[in-house]
Amino acid sequence: TFYVNFQDKEDIVASIFERGAVGPIRALNAALTRDQARSISVAYTENLYSYFESEKDYYQKLVGPMFGKDDTFIRVVTRSLFSLNQEILGQDDIGTEQEREYVSYFFASSQAMFCQKWIADGMPIPPKRLAEIYCSMAYSYWFETFDGAEKQE
Repeated sequence: TFYVNFQDKEDIVASIFERGAVGPIRALNAALTRDQARSISVAYTENLYSYFESEKDYYQKLVGPMFGKDDTFIRVVTRSLFSLNQEILGQDDIGTEQEREYVSYFFASSQAMFCQKWIADGMPIPPKRLAEIYCSMAYSYWFETFDGAEKQE
């Protein structure tokens, strides 16, 4: 029965992460305009961290023993967020496809590593504050770069 639904343990982790974290973001993105989604970008990120916090036992057991040894968490989160970022940037049709791919990957992998470190450390920073920190570093680049590209066109 296991192999009818999942290829391996990584597939299970991906399914849990997609259903609990990425699915709700996709649904909200579908219901909002681009500007509305941008206006709540910190809330999106906070929601991601709050999801990890709500499933703290699971993610600490998953990340703790693997931290620095097994990159299952990094691969799963990067792959899922990369796909989500591609969808978001694809809607804007800004820059080349290759540029959007690299930006999508950068932000997905940075978010995955940021989350892994936070989880491994025992989630010492509240989700809202962690979202503010991440967004202050990341989204200013994302928004300025792609808003600037729009203005040049």
